[in-house]
Amino acid sequence: MPTRPAPRPRSAATGPVVGLVVLVGALAACSGPGPGDKDVEYDSLDALHRAATSAGLTCLSFTTESTDSEDVELGACDDTTLLAVFADGIAEDEFLALLPRQPTEEGEAALAGPNWVVLGDTGDLLETQAGIGGQFLTDE
Repeated sequence: MPTRPAPRPRSAATGPVVGLVVLVGALAACSGPGPGDKDVEYDSLDALHRAATSAGLTCLSFTTESTDSEDVELGACDDTTLLAVFADGIAEDEFLALLPRQPTEEGEAALAGPNWVVLGDTGDLLETQAGIGGQFLTDE
């Protein structure tokens, strides 16, 4: 009758090490830009829209808006939130001037990255910022 080799004893540290590797991998896969990370650029309005809604921005109805400028692509979510992606070479201090409206209402803000702005409710943008990064613009 053939005999099987005796099983090798498993090291006590193998289980926790494997668990730690899996945890670190999962966290790395889920991590994205965070508040203040401004280096995330979007190559299109659709890409910004997808990222913002994936990050929690409520957008039941998304429509593109016409603009007279080739320097900006505009879109609106539910007629309350404005999304904009700017052409290369447009400086951040020019962003708000290219928008059809400004964050003038109480509770409204503009969240900006290197080539984009989302203008809408401050509370909604705080949640969205956690997923897409950016910083809040001020009118100073």
